Amino acid sequence: MENYDLSVVICVRNGAEVISRQLNALDAQVTDKAFEIVIVDNGSEDNTWQVLEDWKNNREHAAKNIVLVHGPETPGIPAARNAGVRATSGRVIAFCDADDQVVPGWVEAFSTVQENELAGGWIRNYYPEGTTGPDMFPKGLIATTYLPHIGNGNCAITRATFFRNGGYDESLPRYGYEDVEFSWRHQERGGVMRFIPEATLYFTPSEGKASVRKKFALGTGRVMMARRFPKYDSNQYTFGSTTVDFLKNLTQSVRVAAQNRPALKRQLSITVASAGRVWGTLKYSGKNHYPQPKLLTENDA
Repeated sequence: MENYDLSVVICVRNGAEVISRQLNALDAQVTDKAFEIVIVDNGSEDNTWQVLEDWKNNREHAAKNIVLVHGPETPGIPAARNAGVRATSGRVIAFCDADDQVVPGWVEAFSTVQENELAGGWIRNYYPEGTTGPDMFPKGLIATTYLPHIGNGNCAITRATFFRNGGYDESLPRYGYEDVEFSWRHQERGGVMRFIPEATLYFTPSEGKASVRKKFALGTGRVMMARRFPKYDSNQYTFGSTTVDFLKNLTQSVRVAAQNRPALKRQLSITVASAGRVWGTLKYSGKNHYPQPKLLTENDA
């Protein structure tokens, strides 16, 4: 197996209409580093796989190697990212998402990552047709009340450090907090965090049903995160307390809908997340009150 300076891992689900922008951006990389691209099709129901095969076979690429992977049986982002990394052979593993766009110097910037480092790049909002607006993420690591973390869709780590840390925790929900948990576990094991602004990526915010599903999953994940990291969230989430909170938010949504419709979207997001926390107390109950992390071992490398 040939060794590369860097491996790009992309996970995609039903991304046939959006992934070309990211693939074209990777073909436009300006670097003398040898890199490969590993794409995990995480259970797409559209023609994503055909789009990927056509792109792989019908043109020349900046990457020295293209690997297409059918997603794992375990659904969700943590398992898909782990499956992608297992298929890599680069010294550095860099992650980006299918519906975003990296800048031409992205590979070159992340190729500087060293052992025991977890690096995050600058995540900027993507505005079509050349329009501009505010960014959702800071120019730097993302701060929390506990430890900083990277944004999952724009980060890099050496392959050796990834497996030494245990990879992404597959016991987490399908979406939400996998980047936070990964960052905190890395730091608790003595790892170094680093921000590389030259590794810039243009991020596409989720809309519609995808956003609702993500808000719900984030609420569910919040329950587990509070149990594992009480320094981050000391709330004792119970079925009773989360149900009361959900009903309060639902009532507030009804009031906002009648009085202040422009604020309704934000209030509905809060309500959906609170519903996710109710589900989290049910999912993580009984013997599953504190599920053990499901991590990779160095043998998985």
